[in-house]
Amino acid sequence: MTSKYIRSLALLLCAALLGCLLAACGGSASSPASSAAPASDSASASGSSELPSSTTEANTGELNPGNFDENSVFSITGTENAFAPCLGWGPGVSGCSLKSVIAAASLLHWAEDARMSSRSPEAIQEAFYSWYDGLTDNQQEGFAEAWPLIKDAALDLLSDKDSMTDRIADAGLDADTLPGCTLKNWQALQTVLDDIVPETNGEA
Repeated sequence: MTSKYIRSLALLLCAALLGCLLAACGGSASSPASSAAPASDSASASGSSELPSSTTEANTGELNPGNFDENSVFSITGTENAFAPCLGWGPGVSGCSLKSVIAAASLLHWAEDARMSSRSPEAIQEAFYSWYDGLTDNQQEGFAEAWPLIKDAALDLLSDKDSMTDRIADAGLDADTLPGCTLKNWQALQTVLDDIVPETNGEA
């Protein structure tokens, strides 16, 4: 009876020991999972902190600082300076032949610099009127009378500059910089001005 009791006690002790071992193993297995959780939270937090940066970069990439309306009058500059040589003289005025070359050279350079062939007629008109509307009646009439001479001089510079060597020199211009404009840029400007500059009875 005593032997059986001892054997039963031994079995109970073994069972208890086995239970403790299993409990210890279970706690050890759950421990890595619980320790991994903060790492996951940390990764999530790290990902959150990077979101503003990546979002900002994406938004910045959508911006196009070079995107502007080439037909806007505000992108056509230098109008007043370009037309300045066109005032104060006209057909029959002493030196008008040389003055027409100077005025033509000024408008040719303006037409090229402003890339007139890429502008709409409306934008060119607005640029012109921003200067023309500020003139007196006499100045407007004087420009209208001079325009045919200026136009002819510009076309001569574009098509037959060699025949104008003396006039270019007498006008004090650098022949190497003339005409300084492509035909298409000049034609874009001339076409608009031909339509809006009043015709006159002035004669060369």
